[in-house]
Amino acid sequence: MAAADADPLGLKYEHVFDIRINFDKRWGTGAIHPGGPAFGYTSVGTDCIVSGPHLNGRLVDHSGADWPMVRTDGVVELNAHYMIEADDGALIYIRNMGYVHGALKREGKEALSPYFRCTPYFRAPDGPHEWLNRTVVVGVGQRQPRTSTDGEPDHSLFRYYAIR
Repeated sequence: MAAADADPLGLKYEHVFDIRINFDKRWGTGAIHPGGPAFGYTSVGTDCIVSGPHLNGRLVDHSGADWPMVRTDGVVELNAHYMIEADDGALIYIRNMGYVHGALKREGKEALSPYFRCTPYFRAPDGPHEWLNRTVVVGVGQRQPRTSTDGEPDHSLFRYYAIR
């Protein structure tokens, strides 16, 4: 067998950055019509950190939200929009779409979903961050709900990989 690097259709990826999103508000509608999906809303709070080997900064406070749709089959479709402020002051728009599904499992204080994946799209200015405008990036997420014992805010963690 040939090495993975020799395969022109082989997938290569590289960790580019992580985001911790602290949530300010969260609510849901339930089904709008009988048998239909439910909708939700989650707004970005403060102190959201972007860190990694290729991008560092923060999310602009209260700059966006996620409008997830909970389908009747239990799959959550993510539809989030945020604004990143890179350490150099550049503003980068991110639209993050994806899926969350599978039964939630309790591990200690955390509620973990076995499948939480997303595909972000970016609008970055010319300069050091313009690579985001032409790179396929995929993300893996983990939900971290607020608990009464740890004092941490309701948040999610995302790790993003560039597909090379």
